[in-house]
Amino acid sequence: MVALPGWVGVFYDSYVEREHAIEAAIIQSVNTAKATSKFQSTLIDKTRIFLQNLASFDAVQKPNSQACSTFLADVLKVNSNYINLGAPRADGELLCNAHPITTSVNVYDRPYIQEALATRGFSIGEFQIDRATNLTSMNFAYPVMNATSDTVVALVVAVISLEWWSEALSESHLPNNTVAYITDSKNKIVATYPTNNNLLGTPLNTSSNAIDNLNTESDNSAVISNDPYQRVYVKRPLFEDGQQINITVGIPLKEPLEVINKRLIKTAGILTAIVILFVGVSVWGVRRNVLKPISTLLQSTKALAEGKDVSDAPLHGSVELVKLQQRFTSMAKTRLEAEKRLIDSQASLLESKNILASHIENTPLGCITWDTQLICTDWNKSAEFIFGYKKEEAIGKHASDLIIPLERRTEINDAFAQLLKKKAPKRKINKNVTKLRLPIICEWYSTPILDLAGNVISVTSLVQDITKNKHLEEKLKLSASVFSHAREGIFITDSSANIIDVNKTFVDITGYKRNEVLGKKPNMFKSGKQSPEFYRHLWASIISNGYWAGEIWNKRKNHEVYAQLLTVSAVNDDEGNVKNYIAIFSDISEAKEQQYKLEHMAHYDVLTNLPNRSLLAKRLDRALSQCKSDRGFVAVALLDLDGFKEINDNFGHSVGDELLVILAHRLKGTLRESDTISRFGGDEFVAVLANLKQPQDFAAIIKNMLRVASEPVKIGEHQLKVSASIGVTLYPADDTDADQLIRHADQAMYVAKQKGKNCYHLFDIESEDAIKARHEILQSITTALHNREFVLYYQPKVNMRTGEIIGAEALIRWKHPVKGILSPAAFLPFIENHQLSIDIGEWVIEESLQQFSRWKQLGAHIPISVNISALQIQQRNFPIRLSRLLSKVPNVPPEAFQLEVLETSKLGDIKKVAEIMDDCVKLGVTFAIDDFGTGYSSLTYLRRLPAKVIKIDQTFVRDMLIDPEDRAIVVGVIALAKSFNRNVIAEGVETIAHGTSLLDLGCELAQGYGIARPMPATDIPGWITHWSTKTEWRSPAPELVDNEA
Repeated sequence: MVALPGWVGVFYDSYVEREHAIEAAIIQSVNTAKATSKFQSTLIDKTRIFLQNLASFDAVQKPNSQACSTFLADVLKVNSNYINLGAPRADGELLCNAHPITTSVNVYDRPYIQEALATRGFSIGEFQIDRATNLTSMNFAYPVMNATSDTVVALVVAVISLEWWSEALSESHLPNNTVAYITDSKNKIVATYPTNNNLLGTPLNTSSNAIDNLNTESDNSAVISNDPYQRVYVKRPLFEDGQQINITVGIPLKEPLEVINKRLIKTAGILTAIVILFVGVSVWGVRRNVLKPISTLLQSTKALAEGKDVSDAPLHGSVELVKLQQRFTSMAKTRLEAEKRLIDSQASLLESKNILASHIENTPLGCITWDTQLICTDWNKSAEFIFGYKKEEAIGKHASDLIIPLERRTEINDAFAQLLKKKAPKRKINKNVTKLRLPIICEWYSTPILDLAGNVISVTSLVQDITKNKHLEEKLKLSASVFSHAREGIFITDSSANIIDVNKTFVDITGYKRNEVLGKKPNMFKSGKQSPEFYRHLWASIISNGYWAGEIWNKRKNHEVYAQLLTVSAVNDDEGNVKNYIAIFSDISEAKEQQYKLEHMAHYDVLTNLPNRSLLAKRLDRALSQCKSDRGFVAVALLDLDGFKEINDNFGHSVGDELLVILAHRLKGTLRESDTISRFGGDEFVAVLANLKQPQDFAAIIKNMLRVASEPVKIGEHQLKVSASIGVTLYPADDTDADQLIRHADQAMYVAKQKGKNCYHLFDIESEDAIKARHEILQSITTALHNREFVLYYQPKVNMRTGEIIGAEALIRWKHPVKGILSPAAFLPFIENHQLSIDIGEWVIEESLQQFSRWKQLGAHIPISVNISALQIQQRNFPIRLSRLLSKVPNVPPEAFQLEVLETSKLGDIKKVAEIMDDCVKLGVTFAIDDFGTGYSSLTYLRRLPAKVIKIDQTFVRDMLIDPEDRAIVVGVIALAKSFNRNVIAEGVETIAHGTSLLDLGCELAQGYGIARPMPATDIPGWITHWSTKTEWRSPAPELVDNEA
């Protein structure tokens, strides 16, 4: 027993030496593996930095070029750590390489290449045989970015041979027969030490299968093989990034163990069996019960200090030490798990925070953080864009100083206080201002942020500028209102011309209900009055121009055909494709009817329904043309009624008009079907007797006309009787133009009157009587002008509703020394188209301008209008002469002077006359069309002449109360004036009833006997003093003046 402790000591020493040898071998293996791994990590870091720098060079930006390969070859020469450098393109094709390439190489299939492309970062490949060098190697890649487009254009790849680690192990002074292997994820050998290429690619097999179960993370995990060298194998990961690449090192134990064993045998020979037994038992007991638990506990504390897992292998030893180790192990595991959860949680929280911050900064919504005092503490890029403040400008400022209008600050502050109080998110639309103080409309969603105690610590607001949306919404509402309340019918179709919507006016005009037309095509409204060619042109215009506008005939639901004024427009989407068609139309049936009446009025006398001067001129021209081809004769007769003026004055215009109608009917009955009789004006008629075989054939017809004209006429209680004086001329004996033939007939008629009336006289161009008679009249008129026998009377023009005097019309009178005051009808016809008409016209203009000046000196500002003949207005120098006359009276404003062009005048060249009138308008004067509706071409004059005023002829106004047709014409003229944006004045207002009726129709301006008769200039101031409008005319203006139109 005494020797037992010594024997145990010897045995224990031997055991400890053996363990130390094993531990030394393990430590040497671990250190070798660690050094290799550390060297590999250092090389990887250097390689990452190397490739980052290499990717920035211009040469690798063009991986297709030879310059790239040359550059890499030069770089490789000065970097001995790498066996090859390459720069494959983004598609994996390797054209740029430090070593020449003899075959096509594509590396796109390599995982490390795909990883570098996907992550746009550094990647590490597995061990492999390099395709360019045919050596066992490891590849590294880094993307090459385009400097302008931020796209990957290539990758730079570095290749490291595994020969480096073999050389490193050779220099480590390892024991003989030491082996080392590098294995891949499938435990296949990719490199060996010592070098043995025959093992490359084969599975790692040792004498002990336990090597596969080695813990690569523990320094104490090792196995001892059963091969002759008894190697201690240690497996360690070569990389720290999770790749399953391991290095296995085997240190031989044979020689040290043999030394230990020999020493043990030698010592055992000296000691006795008892000592050996004693020592063995002691060593065993101490080791098992004390040393091993303490060693394990020390290892556990060391592992815990290093943050490594604590081993939970089964424990042996004293109960106290085992329990202590168990409790320590449990505590250590709990701590390590908590630390790991904490680290994972912190990493996740940091990542979430970074992601959230990135989203907030780059969201299209403005994101603003306020403290509880409404002071800005954060301000993202979208907020900068919306309000114009930079982040550094906004932070630290109160919202009132940034984005709140002055007048809304109290309201916003109160709303913010309520938000803090309720602690609940709130959505609101506010009016804000930008940095430039421009108003905008924003939608806000504000959320209070609470601490753990439930107190508001800040408010985060998401804001969006909806100004454009609001304006668009208002425009849409306006469009919808216009669509619903428009006075025009509107329907909308899709791109295939299917109706998708209509407005109320559409329903009112067409009679169709909305649901009756939806989904149908507009051709359901066709009237059949237009040809297919018409519709082809319509659609061609829409396709080429995007719209069509014009008149079209359609039918209502009740099959009534009516006229429309239609506009069709195509609506395109953003790509230019037709999305919809919009049609806007109005019912112009009444306007068409009025147009027809006006056209009829343009060719026929309204009172007698006989052709007027315009139609007479056309038929006379046609008769003369036919006469030339047929070699016949044409008689032109001008008839003037004798005694008509007295009947008109004694019995009134209504009786006179009825007499004219009866006589017109009688005279028409005396003519043949080929003849024409026209009311030429007043009580004058012109007859055209065409297709006469013999010159004397006219006589019977003329005598018959004299007979019926002199027959008594009974109108009411009155038995009336007139006669006629007729002048006749024959064509081609009187070989002149149509206008001259009428003048010759007029001269002959004057001779008939001189003979005693109730007879006719044939114009004889060889006779001096007619020439002499006309010459005498013209001479007497010339003398009258020279002797200043002409005077001007003035008839006021007023606004019947307000009583305002808007002007006066100058009317010429002849103060004949023998016959007294003569009306214009007694002398103006004789100077028509004669130079005298121009001379008298200029006298009228000059005298009226002087009269305006005299009235102005008296304090009366009365605009004056004068009549102007067709001959005078067609003089090229008329604007110049008018300018000179105006300049003589500088205190007369030109705008107070108006020229009235008789619509009964025949203006040959309308274009020329319009140009002359335009020149006059430039001087400041204005124009009116007088006696509208009685002359040659009412619509033509209205459309082409720059006249601002239309004067309704007195013959229509006078009889409008008793004759529906006259009233319809007055209504039509008023509507026409309104359509052409012209003012309208009614002549012939003789009674209060006339004025009232005109006011009801929307015509407020008038002149006539019911207002004032023409009077000398000296009487005008007195009349103005006493003038006031009729009480019946003072009623308010009607809201709609065109109801009857």
